[in-house]
Amino acid sequence: MTRPETLTQALDAATARADFGYSHLVQEKDPVRFLSYAETARRARRFGAALQAAGVRPGERVGLILPDSSEFVEAIYGAMYAGAIPVPVYPPMNLGQFEGYLANTTHILRQAGCSLVVTDGKVRPILGKLMSNVPSVRAVEVYAAFVKQVDERAAPIGVDVKPDDVAFLQFTSGSTSQPKGVTLTHANLIANIAALGAGLHADGDTVGLSWLPLYHDMGLIGFVFAPAVLQVRGVQFMSPLLFLKRPALWLRQLSERKATVTFAPNFAYGLCTARIKDHELQGVDLSHLRVAGCGAEPIQYDTLNAFAERFAAWGFKRTAFLSCYGMAEHSLAVTFVDLQEDLRADVVDPDALVHGEAKPSDGADALKVVCCGRTFPEHDLRIVDAEGNPLPERRVGQIELRGPSVMRGYWGDAERTLQVLKDGWLATGDLGYLADGELYVCGRIKDLIIIHGRNYYPQDLEWQASQVEGVRRGNVVAFGIEDASLGRERVIVAAEVRTPHADDLRDKIAAKILETLALKPDEVVLLPPGSLPKTSSGKLQRNKTSELYRDGQLGKGAVKAGTIDVIKHLATSRWSYIRAAFGSRDAED
Repeated sequence: MTRPETLTQALDAATARADFGYSHLVQEKDPVRFLSYAETARRARRFGAALQAAGVRPGERVGLILPDSSEFVEAIYGAMYAGAIPVPVYPPMNLGQFEGYLANTTHILRQAGCSLVVTDGKVRPILGKLMSNVPSVRAVEVYAAFVKQVDERAAPIGVDVKPDDVAFLQFTSGSTSQPKGVTLTHANLIANIAALGAGLHADGDTVGLSWLPLYHDMGLIGFVFAPAVLQVRGVQFMSPLLFLKRPALWLRQLSERKATVTFAPNFAYGLCTARIKDHELQGVDLSHLRVAGCGAEPIQYDTLNAFAERFAAWGFKRTAFLSCYGMAEHSLAVTFVDLQEDLRADVVDPDALVHGEAKPSDGADALKVVCCGRTFPEHDLRIVDAEGNPLPERRVGQIELRGPSVMRGYWGDAERTLQVLKDGWLATGDLGYLADGELYVCGRIKDLIIIHGRNYYPQDLEWQASQVEGVRRGNVVAFGIEDASLGRERVIVAAEVRTPHADDLRDKIAAKILETLALKPDEVVLLPPGSLPKTSSGKLQRNKTSELYRDGQLGKGAVKAGTIDVIKHLATSRWSYIRAAFGSRDAED
């Protein structure tokens, strides 16, 4: 198969097979809606023609706030057909956080300079402020009415999409700063998809299934763009809310669709193990699943191992796990483990690790760092110290990347671009080490807690705290604050707990961390569910948590579930109650 040069060329090439395409499941009892690549391309061209009719010129940015998966897929391809630059924006989560959502969305649309925003009929009424807050936006259109302005067979005229054209802007989730617009070209995306396709051994028999949000890189690039580029049989989308409400539905759909590839963050596998009951899996067969990818947040060996043991009775093979590392600034994926390789972890001495050395250990307190595999052909990865000097194997340093998948830069932000792109290398802001040429990821540079010259990774504190009975697993944030009176950083652990007034949990959390990491937190803050701030992709915000703590506001704005119809509608693409870090990893955050 000849490699396409652009995503529009890829979709055109994929239209040859009438039985290949995208499937959409909105509600559990709804029939699955199939749209072939050819039908998706026709609808996308119609959307592109509508953009032209509305006066959108090549290179202009178009904001897409579309909860419906079929409309979103058609719109993002359609904008490309018109030569416009689509800007995916997550829909509102709930009215309780609407002011924050509006500020975030306003920043994205301003930074991108969007001239038009397309949404749906239920979201449109609550976006009125965008017109006054973002002067560049000429109109906010409702998708269904917008496309009806042109003929069903209409298509953009006079547009020549080139490999070096910007395909879309992927705004980062902004875990420690305002979102940044990662600028990705068609060439960037084709290079990354070709590499991950080779790593997945994708072919015409490949069937994907995903509940990941489509406005972030894993769901968008991995399950919208990649299937067309690789001309796989197809992919089925189900809404994130369906997974949240009933995790068993993910496994049931994998079985019913005989899916061969799926991906999810670490937390999702843990949620399945904890919440799915045996009776929900009657008739389920997972033996055909050959790739169960895991990435986008720290991968915990024990979480994946527990999933493999729990669902082995339904045919799940632990060799299906594909641990990986990726980030938006590198299009999507950076490293993969080899297919059919068993789940592996490097067992290291925690004391040595805090001093920057990954020293193998068989001690009872040893840490398990999951292997994320090797970088792709034609791409480079290295580990460097604070001065940018390459480090030998088993020395912890910053991960840097180079190759055709690396972004052009941050849209309209030359200063931040220069901070992370130097001499052709992308500084990721992530810490890791190499062992036998394979990557092991430790954490984020800016998140390090430094006590008496020792580096502690907050993920390790958070994981240990999550093991305490009564703590909401995956809803813990650890951070350090400079304290002149102590002459060091003050270590804070903030944990959402099921019973906030169970004061004995403070002692149990502190004791667990002291026992395993030889570090005693200075303060443990117990919070009700929904208190910890999260990004648009559900990623916990350490920096924001620290700010709220400093201001005495931590825990004073817990989010409660909404019940009105608009919230139910919007929730089909977003949720507020679980940690879902499947969005962008931010190189500069």
